[in-house]
Amino acid sequence: MDFEIKYDLRNPAAWRKPWADVYAHFLDQVVWADDNGFDTVMLHEHHFSDDGYLPSPFTAAAAIAARTRRIRIRLALVLLPLKHPVQVAEDAAVLDIISGGRLEVVVGAGYVPGEFEGYGISIKQRPSRMEEAVEIIKRCWSEDEFSHTGKHWTLRNVRVMPKPLQQPMKLLMGASSPVAARRAARIADGFMAPNPLFIGPWREEMLALGKDPGPAAAPDTPSPPGNFLHVARDPDAAWKAIGPHALHESNSYATWAASRGGGNYQAASDPDVLRASGAYSVMTPDEVVTLAKKIDAGGPRGRLVFHPMMGGMPFALGQESLDLVVREVMPEFVR
Repeated sequence: MDFEIKYDLRNPAAWRKPWADVYAHFLDQVVWADDNGFDTVMLHEHHFSDDGYLPSPFTAAAAIAARTRRIRIRLALVLLPLKHPVQVAEDAAVLDIISGGRLEVVVGAGYVPGEFEGYGISIKQRPSRMEEAVEIIKRCWSEDEFSHTGKHWTLRNVRVMPKPLQQPMKLLMGASSPVAARRAARIADGFMAPNPLFIGPWREEMLALGKDPGPAAAPDTPSPPGNFLHVARDPDAAWKAIGPHALHESNSYATWAASRGGGNYQAASDPDVLRASGAYSVMTPDEVVTLAKKIDAGGPRGRLVFHPMMGGMPFALGQESLDLVVREVMPEFVR
């Protein structure tokens, strides 16, 4: 069982804290998680959000890498069509070295029209920019020098140095549609599916290409339950404090997802309705242990993912949950 934490560093206006405090707490908490047995820290990316959703995961990850010793650092997702692929390759290589080979890069195409407008890039170019950028990044990491002529980039005498510490350095891909899942099978080194419905198309394409999808349908597919897991002695009391923040997060994602026809989040006005949907779970330590053992018994290594600063939650509330995980959940599993 892997124990993971994730951050998007939203700081909504309704509960706004000084930005320096938000980032200082985040880094201190990741250092604490590194010292207390968490396996992975995951960083998300979005742009131009009123609540300051993390726009620069490479920068945040570099700070983590410099202050931690063992925790894996997963960037998921890097919005690749918005970036120059050579810069991504260079940033990832330096970050992998600083971290001692602890970096995982998951790229995605993005879907929010305003982000593409802000960067002056047509959202219709997502697929072609994605495929070309992946090719360039892989060449940056594996070849001493190369030139490239493509639809979006014409590059001469590219020589990325230093190379990533991990060799070969893998480039994983996320997908939010069957077409994107098949693309991931064709060009990526791994797959991360936010929705289990996309595992089937990915697996089918892998087999059609003669590739082994491995024993797991998709190693980085999130384990249940839903989008959020919090541990508390009194789940009902904790939910009263968490609910407004969950509404902010879910409604924000739902607004973005409406532009692509839906997603894993739903718009809601009542926190209890949101909780009843199963997307946001608050459990006692014993309930989480039971859940984790059920996941563990299901086959390949499972994951429990915690989001201690979700939607601008109070710092202490998220830390209380992580403390319970360390004291009463982790000891039930061989580490």
